[in-house]
Amino acid sequence: MCSEQDTKDTKFVALVIVLYHPTAEDLAQAEHLSTLYTGAIIDNSEESHFPSPCVGKMTYQSLGANYGIARAQNVGMSLIMRHQHPEYIVFLDQDSRLDDRYPMTIAHRFESIRRRVVHLAILGPVIRIQGTGETYHSVIHHDRQEYDDFIPRREIISSGSCVAVSALMQVGMNDESLFIDFVDFEWCWRARSKGYVCGVTPLVTISHQVGSREINICGYLIILSAPERYYYQFRNFLWLSRRKYVPLQWKFATGVKHLARLCYFPICISHGSRYWRQMIRGMRAGIQQQSRS
Repeated sequence: MCSEQDTKDTKFVALVIVLYHPTAEDLAQAEHLSTLYTGAIIDNSEESHFPSPCVGKMTYQSLGANYGIARAQNVGMSLIMRHQHPEYIVFLDQDSRLDDRYPMTIAHRFESIRRRVVHLAILGPVIRIQGTGETYHSVIHHDRQEYDDFIPRREIISSGSCVAVSALMQVGMNDESLFIDFVDFEWCWRARSKGYVCGVTPLVTISHQVGSREINICGYLIILSAPERYYYQFRNFLWLSRRKYVPLQWKFATGVKHLARLCYFPICISHGSRYWRQMIRGMRAGIQQQSRS
C-alpha cells in the first residue's frame, strides 16, 4: 500500500475515484486529491494513465479494460478496507468537481446526522448539473424533508456520496452483474432491506455531469446517455424487477418511462434508431436471464 502520513483525517475518510478515458483535467484533479487524502484510484480504461501503483497517498490500479463502475468501486473499497481501515469512504467520478475540503465536509455532516438518524448507511450531496447549475432530482417521488440538514431518499446516486464502512460490511459490496446502471440504487435498496437509512444533505452540493447531453421535448428536459447505456438500463430494469426488496413504485414508474422511451426515442431523438436497438438488446438480455432463473 502507498505510504501515508498517519493523521486523524487519513484514518477518518478515504476516497474511491473511478477513471474511464479521463481527460487531462480529470487526471489533474485525481492527482491533486491524492496529495490530500488516502484511498484508491481505479482505472477502467484499456490503457494505464499513471506509471506507478502509488499516486500521492492513493493506490492506483489499472484494470486494463472497462469492467463497469460496480467492479471498479468494489476493487477500490476492498483495497481501502484491507489496508487503511477508515470510518468513511467517499465515492467520486472523474468528472465530479469539488473543493479540497469536500470529503471531510460530507463525512463530518454524516457524523452529525447519524446522531439523530442512527441507522444512516450512506449520505449524498445535492447534485447540481454541470453546465446549467440546476439541481438534479428524481421525478419518480417527492422529497420528505425531516431535518434542515437531511432528506431521506430510497436511493441516491453514488457520485460524491459518503458511506459508513460499518454499514458497508453489513450490506455488502456492489452487485457487479449490473455493470453500471442502477448499481448505486440497488445498493441503497439492499441497505434499506436490512434496516438502514439512505439520504442526502442540502447543506452539501457537488457539480456532476448527468448523462451525456440534454434536449427539450415539448417543454420537458430530457437527459440523454450514450446509446450503449440503454442496453444496461433496460436489461438491469428487468433483472431488478424480480427482486422483492426493490421498491414497487420504482418498478412501475421505471417500467412506464422505459415503455415511453421505446415509443418516442425513434421519432423524437436524433439517431433514435441507435438508442432503440440498444433498448431491444437490453430487453432480450433481461428476458433471457429471467428464463434461466
